[in-house]
Amino acid sequence: MSDAGLAFWPNTTPRVRCEMNGEGNVFVGAQSFGSVRGFHRRAGSEMGRSKGLSSLVAGHSLLDDLARFANGRGGPLAVFLWAFAEAVALPVIPDVLLGLLLLAAPRRFVILFASLCLGSLAGSLVLYGLTVADPEGVRHLLLALPGINQPMVTAASGTVASGSPTCLLLFGPGTPLKVFTFAWANGAISPIGFLPAVILNRVSRIAPLALAQVGLGLVAPDFLRRHERIVLGLYGAAYLATYALYLA
Repeated sequence: MSDAGLAFWPNTTPRVRCEMNGEGNVFVGAQSFGSVRGFHRRAGSEMGRSKGLSSLVAGHSLLDDLARFANGRGGPLAVFLWAFAEAVALPVIPDVLLGLLLLAAPRRFVILFASLCLGSLAGSLVLYGLTVADPEGVRHLLLALPGINQPMVTAASGTVASGSPTCLLLFGPGTPLKVFTFAWANGAISPIGFLPAVILNRVSRIAPLALAQVGLGLVAPDFLRRHERIVLGLYGAAYLATYALYLA
């Protein structure tokens, strides 16, 4: 091989040194790429293929995407906003989003659950103020929501009559928090115990299932991702079945 054909590619990091024989063939190590132009074409093709595969591997898992979302600012903010809206008028509980994020990023439990509680507190305070200002308007708003009826509102008034923070302890599905908020604000009840009652309601109703999802996310992260479609399908079906029974 001739030493006359030493070639250097500028503007690359690291620089590539090649040797060219008398026939114009370029050699890098032990592999021939033909002409210089062929070498560039081959190298560019391999780099493009590598980037494509990297993108495919990095983006194929929805749970990985959810984990990145939960670990950033967007996850806690989304949970806060959902909990806020649900405490005022949204008929879908924030557990739906919280559970997905906890399965994907179980170590974010404290931040995500705290965001949910803060959102529920803020929304409950807004609904409390609206009820004081226009109780009949809020009553009509609540009765227009699916799953809420006058007997439920009447029963909620009896539940909060004591004004005790523990009166809103609720394990599992049941009367929405917004109904209890309306009953509390509309009754002759001291507001002192209201905020602690909201927190206890969130802890008793949401935390047990959330902790179970945290445990599953910690113990079986690889299993969840290998069977992601089945897991997410069952997750969605479980909530659809729950709402079907609740609204029946």
